[in-house]
Amino acid sequence: MFENKVIYQIYPKSFKDTTNNGYGDIQGIIKQLDYIKDLGVDYIWLSPCVKSPQKDNGYDISDYYSIDSLFGSNEDYEQLILEAKKRDMKIMLDLVLNHTSDEHTWFAKATNGDPKYYDYYIWADEPNELESAFGGSAWTYHEKVGKYYLHLFDKGQPDLNWANPEVRQEIFDMVNFWIAKGVEGFRLDVIHLIGKEPDKLIKGHGPKFSEYLKELNENTFKDNLLTVGECWGTSLKQQYKMCHDKGLTQAFHFNHFLLNAERGRGKWHTKELDLVDLCECFNTWQNEYTGIEALVMNNHDSPRLISRWLDDQKYRKESAKLLITLFGLMHGNLYIYQGEEIGMTNAHWHDIKKYNDVETFNNYEILKSEGYSEEETMAKIAFTSRDNARTPMQWDDTAHAGFSSTEPWLDVNDNYVHINVLKDLSDDNGVYKYYQKVLKFRKEHYDKLKQATSYSSEGQVLKMQNDFFTLLANFSAQNQPLEEINGEIIFNNYSKVPTHLLPYQVIVFS
Repeated sequence: MFENKVIYQIYPKSFKDTTNNGYGDIQGIIKQLDYIKDLGVDYIWLSPCVKSPQKDNGYDISDYYSIDSLFGSNEDYEQLILEAKKRDMKIMLDLVLNHTSDEHTWFAKATNGDPKYYDYYIWADEPNELESAFGGSAWTYHEKVGKYYLHLFDKGQPDLNWANPEVRQEIFDMVNFWIAKGVEGFRLDVIHLIGKEPDKLIKGHGPKFSEYLKELNENTFKDNLLTVGECWGTSLKQQYKMCHDKGLTQAFHFNHFLLNAERGRGKWHTKELDLVDLCECFNTWQNEYTGIEALVMNNHDSPRLISRWLDDQKYRKESAKLLITLFGLMHGNLYIYQGEEIGMTNAHWHDIKKYNDVETFNNYEILKSEGYSEEETMAKIAFTSRDNARTPMQWDDTAHAGFSSTEPWLDVNDNYVHINVLKDLSDDNGVYKYYQKVLKFRKEHYDKLKQATSYSSEGQVLKMQNDFFTLLANFSAQNQPLEEINGEIIFNNYSKVPTHLLPYQVIVFS
């Protein structure tokens, strides 16, 4: 029922501005629905666009029930749902259930002495060693309350106390409000943290997590909607547990994203991708996991994969096509992030003033305090910052890439003159049209993609093979040996079949 779907993620702030305030909006999304539909999309997932002070770009919610005026109104959102439905697409809402903004009325009441709302959050007389995902302590002292409150992210994002049944009921009521509006799916932000037990230093997948998740399911979406949880570094066992027995449809594990990070040092300390590790990851999740995998190449929280794994300069188009061929021929639901379908890249900014992301600013200070030079620090920032994925959508080669007629909230990538929707759509060998072919093939042959598939590597060549096809992908800028091709060629990101694999070439044959 919810398998073999294509979900297109939109970061509303950066998609399309129709009000000329420098921020993307819901009417901008409506304006581009045909562009999304023509790609071959079933669902559109919008990153949070409810009311927020935007300290963490919408992931700090101050009102769960109201669309932020920055993006439009509740009526605009309802119009989006209807217009998408006319095109046989469904809308997924991104919900942040682990924490709120410190500007939410619940937190205001909690800090003004209301005992009911005090118990909506997590307090301590003294902090322990729990750290924030954004750097530093996960505890901040509140002068008026005289205690420390927990925030596993920014200090402006206090964690909700899911152990309190009144909090859970508030969440259920809110989720049902949006279901009644016509929302047909949910992406649940850092959902694995709701069962935390801070006294025991337990953050993810706490003892009560499955119980809370089951209760959420039974009181809201049941098994009638597509749901996906964000759960970094999840194991097979954890994933199976949360996606069976009245939990979620699926969850992002992001284990392949973590392969660029030095083990034990965090994402700001990177290393070259090892194809042996990548194949091991693919073999595990495609062959051992019995649920529906959430296939993802990019999202708003990660630098673009084309810039991390491949070549976003000379072989940009070939690299973009390699990625969609590889992930598009796996089984599960395929998630596409805005801009990847035209081969958008990292921004490669080496000036901290160009950035907007709170996590980036926090880690800039941490890296400098650890003794890294300005040049070394900015090299890490340029490679890893979340802002790489958040630069405005590149629609054409006019000022501000056709995103807005005014200065945008975050600078457009400097390469927009050469990389934009208008230019790519006019190219018969463009990335968008290649995406269309892969997604069409995927829909037509999905049952064959579900058979056992092996992933192996030899040097810089990845091999994906089953009884239906063989895929060979060159992850380097050097020519690589090519085995004899006996069957029919299904996909090739070059116009000819050479005697060896060309730089970043992918070939699929039956």
